[in-house]
Amino acid sequence: MSNVVRCATNEIATELTTETLLQLADRRIGAIHVRGYYPADIAEQVAQKAIDHPALGHYHKLHTSSVGRVYMPHIDTKWDPELTKQYHDAALPSIRDVRSMFHPYLAPVDKVRLELQELWPAGANLLRLRGRACFVGAFRVFQPTTSEFYPHNDAIDQETDAPEIQGVLNQLVANIYLQVPDEGGDLQLWLREPTREETDIILDVEGLDPKTVEPPVHQIHPAAGDLIIFSPRMLHAVTPGHGKHRVGAAAFIATKGPQEPLVFWS
Repeated sequence: MSNVVRCATNEIATELTTETLLQLADRRIGAIHVRGYYPADIAEQVAQKAIDHPALGHYHKLHTSSVGRVYMPHIDTKWDPELTKQYHDAALPSIRDVRSMFHPYLAPVDKVRLELQELWPAGANLLRLRGRACFVGAFRVFQPTTSEFYPHNDAIDQETDAPEIQGVLNQLVANIYLQVPDEGGDLQLWLREPTREETDIILDVEGLDPKTVEPPVHQIHPAAGDLIIFSPRMLHAVTPGHGKHRVGAAAFIATKGPQEPLVFWS
């Protein structure tokens, strides 16, 4: 697999700092995992609100359709102008609604946004595509037993050709876990990008048959309140959970290097 980009090391940092962010962006480490990043009791209260939310829908591709999400993520615009317009029209109202679910406390994605704005050398901003604000702060809801993410990757340049994404060097994702089943719901990381052949399959059905790939480098069982940041351009998956829903809040983060601000979206 000589055409595959790999992570330089399999180290997982345990603190969110300027240095660990720069290391992760440069793929000198595999992930950042901060335990107890957000109060677990608040997180679990809001998890139930996400499970019951009237805007709870599902991803649109074969191997992601078992997973629920609150509000449309950018990937589900599917290069369609009308869906893209709907996404941007709803972006700021959706951000405000997600924020209100945590009131009077700071929403976890807002906490990540503020800290990355402070820690990244050039700051951080909300992504705008063709001048229009993007949504950030999506909830992902995995049903017990039936929901999983097959090995896949995510890349903003596979979703849009907007001029604002020119120069993106890497893409990160921040996941803050609101509720996690005692068994399963593990995050798997391969620390390599898919091959060209694997990419074609992922673009078609959003996931690879797990039997066709090697075992992951890391399998992490997060706890409620944990933050994990990694590069979703590399293969990753989520195993089925048992007993209760797995709920997380997420933000994608693009970097064009330390001299340019990070940008956030969902």
